[in-house]
Amino acid sequence: MAWDYNANEDNKDLIYDLRQTYAQILDEVLKRIAENRYNSNFPNLFSALDDLHTEINQKLTGKERKEYEGRLKECVTVLNKYPEAYNGNDKSPQNKYLVKKALKDLECWLRDMMENHRMFGNKDETEDGL
Repeated sequence: MAWDYNANEDNKDLIYDLRQTYAQILDEVLKRIAENRYNSNFPNLFSALDDLHTEINQKLTGKERKEYEGRLKECVTVLNKYPEAYNGNDKSPQNKYLVKKALKDLECWLRDMMENHRMFGNKDETEDGL
């Protein structure tokens, strides 16, 4: 059982396998975010950010979850204000910038939360090597 940390070695292997699977899922989501941000595919970027939130939500505190709702609302307000830019039909650099900035701000907040909860890993400072 994955939740029994004091069990035998077989269970420790399962725990490791689940962590590895979780890392692979996060890897895939983060790659989609980067690709869609680079290509300015805002609908797919928003969807990938929503997926990232789903994957890290259990790590967030109640206060952070509430803050996320506020940040999401701010982002969606901008996206609704500039739907043509969001959908790629408005070539106005200013409107595209505002949409991209709203999405990027949400992404940066999610990544900050991942960093705060040490989801990128934490090297023990006493260990040698990388």
